[in-house]
Amino acid sequence: MGGRMLDQSLAGTVEDEVAPLGLFALALRLPFGVLYYLQVEGGHARGEPGFGCVGRLKTRASSTAVFAAAMRANHVLWCAEPLFVDDYALRMLPWWWRIGIGNRLLSSMVADGLLGVFRPLHTENVLRLRYGEDRLDEAIAEGVDQYVILGAGFDTFALRRRDLAERLRVFEADHPATQRAKRDRLGRLGEPAPPNLTFVPVDFETEALDSALATAGLRTDRPAFFSWLGVTYYLSLPAIAATLRRVAACAAPGSRLLLDYKLPAAALDAAQRKFADRLDRFVARLGEPMVSTFTAETLAEEAARVGGRRLDDVPPEEQARRYLAGRRDIPAPAPNFAFGLYALDG
Repeated sequence: MGGRMLDQSLAGTVEDEVAPLGLFALALRLPFGVLYYLQVEGGHARGEPGFGCVGRLKTRASSTAVFAAAMRANHVLWCAEPLFVDDYALRMLPWWWRIGIGNRLLSSMVADGLLGVFRPLHTENVLRLRYGEDRLDEAIAEGVDQYVILGAGFDTFALRRRDLAERLRVFEADHPATQRAKRDRLGRLGEPAPPNLTFVPVDFETEALDSALATAGLRTDRPAFFSWLGVTYYLSLPAIAATLRRVAACAAPGSRLLLDYKLPAAALDAAQRKFADRLDRFVARLGEPMVSTFTAETLAEEAARVGGRRLDDVPPEEQARRYLAGRRDIPAPAPNFAFGLYALDG
């Protein structure tokens, strides 16, 4: 990207997010500016190929997937009593994020200071994973032996849960560019992919998910747990509907689908809309705009078209009630995201 485009994008992003911080923001511009530049524009630097902005250039890994991993790493490193433990998250990040998150001072300046306005998003990211893996454990106890992660990004479940290698096949479906970056990172770490992990490269906007999963070895005569987190709001409504059809097509009775979704502006109050608007601008500048929203009712209707039945819906206030009671060290979750669990019984 040209320097002028970078300057405009970076300046806009920094000014939007540091405005509430006043003069203190001046001390925060440099570390964030460096991280932003390296993530969005310089992902190939120092032997770290593949990291960058997939929205602008379909040959690089998703920047928002990297930010999600950074949130997990920050949580487990610097939260005294983490709600979700991902000991691999930091290792999966590019070198500049490992430095920025791994150092307490830099982490405070970036995650708690400059990006502190997005701390509720950190909470939502952690809670949806905690909720999802709790539901997955329940499904495994009931005999489910296939786990499909749609839009896996830099998910580390298969690495963290090697105790399930003999009981659970894990399929990670994501854009080929993101998967190349992840596999390259694993290779550089000397960390072999677990034998029960299968990578499934697929573009949700243009490719047939069910065919890709079948080719990868998913058994359609056995139930599976499908996890679709951090993805729907980046896809068009037709792409979401098509993916739901594809998932239902390869889901045996007893299967489950976990997904999160973005709430429409009409469902938010003025303060919540301000947060949502700021986040929308931020991710759009990363080249990955959020384009789709649902209410709990409209999502249930969409799922019902493919035989899905809602089992649970967890809006922000319910997330706080279930997981944050008595926790003063963790901010409330983002007000514009919810997640839910659906039965896929055909």
